[in-house]
Amino acid sequence: MEQMQWFLMGVFFTLSVFALAWLSVKVSLQWYVWAGMITGVLSILFGLGWAGASFMEGISQSGAMGLIFFCGPGVVMIILIWRHLIAPEFEKQAK
Repeated sequence: MEQMQWFLMGVFFTLSVFALAWLSVKVSLQWYVWAGMITGVLSILFGLGWAGASFMEGISQSGAMGLIFFCGPGVVMIILIWRHLIAPEFEKQAK
């Protein structure tokens, strides 16, 4: 089971790298947007790793708190950056 968790973490990491690479081709963004997106992705991956390890050890409360305290802010950060900094750049390029 642990090997499957790390395999899926690698798949998620690779997909996030490909998504960020696609984004870099489509739109030109400032350095702080990239820093925020990378921080959000790494925060989500850290939270998933924390939760998976905690659930496998049988400490489900720690896993749930890892999802809340690491994945939650990562998702919120990515959503806010996308909505307020990336989406307007896509609109500018569409015009």
